[in-house]
Amino acid sequence: MKKGWKLAVPLLASVTLLASCGNNGNNSNKSSSNKASTTNEMVKVKDTIERKGKEIKGGTLKYAIVSDSPIKGILCPSLYQDGTDADVLQFMEGELFTKGDDLHWTNDGFAKQYIDPETKTVKVTFPKDAKWSDGKPMTIDDYIFTHEFIANKDYPGVRYPSYVGAIEGAEEYHQGKSDHISGIEKVDDQTVILHYKEMTPSIKIAGGSLLGQCIPKHIFEKIPMDKVMESDAARKNPVGFGPYKLESMIPGESFTFVRNEYYYAGKPTLNKVIAEVVSSKNIVSEMENGNYDIAGMPSDKFDSYQNAKAFDILGTKSQAWNYIAFKFGKWDKDKGEVAPDPDAKMNNKSLRQAMAMAVDNDLIAAKFYKGTRTGGNSLIPPFFAENNGQEPIKFDPEGAKKLLDQAGYKDKDGDGFREDPNGKKLVIHYATMAGGENDQTLSLAYIKWWNEIGLDVKLTSGRPIELNSFYDKVEHDDKDIDLYAAAWGSGNDPDPTGFWGRRSQFNMSRYASEENDRLLADISSQASFDDKHRMEAFDKWQRFTKDECYAFPTAYKISLTAVNKRIKYFDVKKDNYPDKGSWENITFVQKDRVK
Repeated sequence: MKKGWKLAVPLLASVTLLASCGNNGNNSNKSSSNKASTTNEMVKVKDTIERKGKEIKGGTLKYAIVSDSPIKGILCPSLYQDGTDADVLQFMEGELFTKGDDLHWTNDGFAKQYIDPETKTVKVTFPKDAKWSDGKPMTIDDYIFTHEFIANKDYPGVRYPSYVGAIEGAEEYHQGKSDHISGIEKVDDQTVILHYKEMTPSIKIAGGSLLGQCIPKHIFEKIPMDKVMESDAARKNPVGFGPYKLESMIPGESFTFVRNEYYYAGKPTLNKVIAEVVSSKNIVSEMENGNYDIAGMPSDKFDSYQNAKAFDILGTKSQAWNYIAFKFGKWDKDKGEVAPDPDAKMNNKSLRQAMAMAVDNDLIAAKFYKGTRTGGNSLIPPFFAENNGQEPIKFDPEGAKKLLDQAGYKDKDGDGFREDPNGKKLVIHYATMAGGENDQTLSLAYIKWWNEIGLDVKLTSGRPIELNSFYDKVEHDDKDIDLYAAAWGSGNDPDPTGFWGRRSQFNMSRYASEENDRLLADISSQASFDDKHRMEAFDKWQRFTKDECYAFPTAYKISLTAVNKRIKYFDVKKDNYPDKGSWENITFVQKDRVK
């Protein structure tokens, strides 16, 4: 990050301009905020490119991982959490099952799944003679082991209970009361039947409650759980079943892959893939200069590359969304659930609602993102049909002030900031992450808006926090964080239980209530196999979260991908069918990248 007092002038000027635009545009804002969704139109971009010309196989593809921080480098599908680690894993892990345009599981890939809601079972079959990238046999025992790995009482990851907990006997195994998961029935080396206590609609959805990943038993069964996160198997020498395998790396910076000679679907077209970390500040020039073939592009720079000559821009509605969440407590590791503190600073609904009403997310989307983002209306992004189209929280600073007055938050010492209802000084600490050109500007804009309704809000650590440090602080419930701005990728399953549920470690706000539990349970209930009931359950939860306001959406976006014009075919569609756009099938129309 650049430092120095001179930088404060343009940053503060930009914040002042942003805030004044909001104040001067009061009438138009009130009018637009009555719409059922958001006020800004997304730009329209294609999702597929296909070029004429003779296809060239072989060669090296260079893939840019756009990040302003080093990659953590947890290269195990059952342990990683960061999207940048997923960017690395995509080349070597492979997909157990495929998904279609409707995001439901299909049987067009490696493994097959047969779901029977009546018997609450899923039969999974593996192909014969499959091998891991190290040449060892890959059998159904590996899939069974992956369930046991995640359900282990000392498992250091975050995927229990979401992907395993509903299987019969999983909780007993997790508590150490059994040496196996009783609901996992091995039929033969290629077949297993999973017996569920309860089966939810998300079982049918890719990324839902059916485990869609696999790790090699012959490697991970030898590693103690307290050593696994830092083990060579997870950090240096990963073994997968995807089209490529890791040949070498510079930790956190660069990863080189070569063909996996044991890949079940045949010989991949590329000789090599190189994935390198590139900062968001440099990625546009790197792509324009022909240094990379493919990159996810920063939306706040769209104006600077939308007419680029060296590459095409593909886009799709994103499953990811930005939000601000309030902190309520800590994670109770012994109980495996969140532990809200009734005395938490942010445990006042009027305070939370006022802070949400004080900020103009539509203005930020329009001013900084030029049609690549819109403000949000729900904690379910519009990528999913389950978004209920409810009105967003209105930008209404005067209403926010009245709400605070009524709740007893008043300035009693004349310093311009409100004390809490007990008359004590109120300082609210806001954490946001560094990255992108406008991180400081945007964080100061939010603080200015909150200051204007009389709240003394300060940045945790005094500045935006480096990404890895930010999530470390949020996950470990740092006492200097009262609310935080973050982003989340919903995967393919909109069921919010895995992110906002009482037993989810991803619920980093640490919010929980009986009503939230009840509404989430309804979304995941047997009754929700009926589509109408399920949509009604989603609607009720979204209305509850808008009112309770333990978190609120700040932006929806489109995912933008730059593709160098030497690539024959590429798409960013929802499905993951093995087609000519899959990593194992990428070809070129010319040897060198277009510049």
